[in-house]
Amino acid sequence: MNEHDMTWYVDEAKMISHCAPIFFLPHADARPCDITANGTTALLDTGQRKVLVTCFHVWEEFQIYRDKIPTACLCTILSNGFRFPVTIPATALIDSDEGLDLAVIEATPEIWEMGYKEFYRVERWPIPKASVGSPVAFVGFPGEARITNEHAGNFQYSAFGVTVAGVSDRKIIIAGKGEAGNLLDNDGNKLPPMSMGGLSGAPAYVRDGKARFLLTGFVQMGRTSSDDLFLTHASVLNRDGTLNK
Repeated sequence: MNEHDMTWYVDEAKMISHCAPIFFLPHADARPCDITANGTTALLDTGQRKVLVTCFHVWEEFQIYRDKIPTACLCTILSNGFRFPVTIPATALIDSDEGLDLAVIEATPEIWEMGYKEFYRVERWPIPKASVGSPVAFVGFPGEARITNEHAGNFQYSAFGVTVAGVSDRKIIIAGKGEAGNLLDNDGNKLPPMSMGGLSGAPAYVRDGKARFLLTGFVQMGRTSSDDLFLTHASVLNRDGTLNK
């Protein structure tokens, strides 16, 4: 393994500790095989509060699901073993915005089984934006990699290395074709196209001049890994958990 590969491996281990799957269950006592859909949520410490950040469309789709099934629960899981799902109450929503496609949720780690998960501490405000040509890495939980049965659930993660092809005031664009759109594993090998469903809300990072990895955005939209991928700039997040709309 060369120096680049070793750096990517270390980043992957850090990134997976700062995110988790977020998923729909029909009721609190449901089995793992009853999971209807999942996304990804970031675990962040703003210095003022600890929050979960995921996509607005994940939150909205759950509201639609709950309208059909009033007993439905929005959950995440932080510790190994499905016996530790964390239920997220509707009252935990701090802020959301359809245009930004983000939802910010109050976290209460003092009553959660955290396992090895940790909240990523944002040190610099406002959060800097990525620029064209910046290498970006992220980890998330694709729905097609979710394995469940009556007794156990396994949210397998995927890690990606990409390059920023364009930016706007609110969005980061990863081109779906050419070198900038390559999705790589931790050995630098290009991954075959895969559905990006379930990766919505995954936190994405860049490296600074001191080789530290810094939060830069949240995965928002992309049908498959061969299509254009869009991220929302993390700079829209305020220290109090509200969003710059």
